Amino acid sequence: MYSIRAAAGLLILPLVLIACTTGGEPTAAAPFATYDRSRPGVGDAALMTATLVMDRGCLYADGDGQRWLPVFPAAATEWDAAARTLTVDGRTVALGRSTELGGGTARAEIITSAPQGCDRSRIWLVVSVGT
Repeated sequence: MYSIRAAAGLLILPLVLIACTTGGEPTAAAPFATYDRSRPGVGDAALMTATLVMDRGCLYADGDGQRWLPVFPAAATEWDAAARTLTVDGRTVALGRSTELGGGTARAEIITSAPQGCDRSRIWLVVSVGT
């Protein structure tokens, strides 16, 4: 009986270690909000010129004299913490740089993932990113 438990423990330990790390580095949560692009009816044709800023672990867009919580397509968005850049559909934008965010206003229900504590009072659904 003891040898079966020991063998099971040896098999489970590597799986736990793999789940908790990536390449030896701890995994970090993405600082941006996302939505599921495959949801029908998602999108808009407005354009906002904004600067991406980080505030208390949340990525915001400062544009049109207001701060917005931009919500990006989940499957098409990546965060590079070392470079402090966001890539959406292959287009990369650095924090502190002005960019164009195609999309429009949305309700909080569209969000599928977001860092805890982000201000959701003004939401901008991002369907495209320009420069």
